[in-house]
Amino acid sequence: MLRKPIIGITTNERPNPTDDIPWSYAPTGFVQGVKKAGGIPLLLPIGTVEEAKLYVSMVDKILLIGGQNVTPEFYHEDNEATDDDFLYSRDVFEFAIIDEAIRQEKPIFSVCRGTQLMNVALGGNLNQDIENHWQDKPSDYLYHDMTVKEDSKLAQIYGHKTAINSFHHQSIKELSPFLDVIAEDPYDNTIEAVQSNHPDIHFLGVQWHPELLIGNRQADQELFDYFVNEL
Repeated sequence: MLRKPIIGITTNERPNPTDDIPWSYAPTGFVQGVKKAGGIPLLLPIGTVEEAKLYVSMVDKILLIGGQNVTPEFYHEDNEATDDDFLYSRDVFEFAIIDEAIRQEKPIFSVCRGTQLMNVALGGNLNQDIENHWQDKPSDYLYHDMTVKEDSKLAQIYGHKTAINSFHHQSIKELSPFLDVIAEDPYDNTIEAVQSNHPDIHFLGVQWHPELLIGNRQADQELFDYFVNEL
């Protein structure tokens, strides 16, 4: 029997609102998506740079999840965000995860903040405060359209045009030279998906939240299938 790929899933950390005790967690949709694709999910709690290196050595691929804003000092800008949702220790840890995954040539898939973080790690920067991309609808509601580059893997999964959910106040501004845009919002050109153009960096990143859609749309599960089995 072939060994199932082990997928390291980064986590967030927030205090429990009832008692302020910190929780380490990832949305269950990431775990479900990986398991349905035939992988073994392994949650990676925020830790030190040395722990990041160890975690990467233990897994086959990395999944960077959503969460806080990326601290602007990492792309050499002052903080102009309207909300104060940052976690510096998480930034440092996940940058170390990215560096080590690239060094070990292990594939990376990212969602929302994870995609923004990857762009910064590879030399890009971010729009710190955008409008009309945080929906006030249920998480599985398809909030706006997205156009997809025709020769991309995403087009094979979603077609040239689809609709997505949207929960982000920030977005990619200046794109890393190591990345190509493969999907965007057709109305305001917000970047919605990117992929690596470097032969030694195996990466696909999306801005929407497929982990919240896998129960209602097969294409989003197929995205997890591609990551776990092909990327």
